[in-house]
Amino acid sequence: MAQKDIFSAMMFGQPLEKEKEKNKSETKEEREDTSSSDDSIDYMHVMNQIGNIMNSIDELKPVFKDVGPMISAFKKKLS
Repeated sequence: MAQKDIFSAMMFGQPLEKEKEKNKSETKEEREDTSSSDDSIDYMHVMNQIGNIMNSIDELKPVFKDVGPMISAFKKKLS
């Protein structure tokens, strides 16, 4: 019986040995892909992104201050 029937595969799943072998080969391929890529980190780009996030948060603070009382009033009405 070289090929299992569809019902058995659906009800009982595939054998674990094949899945483990597939997972091992996939992780090996992922390791090879990541090791072959450029490992240098552009710290200036990361710092610029962090700066942009902080600026966005600073711009949103007034919005949160305006919306906060509205949400509190809505909660009081529901209670």
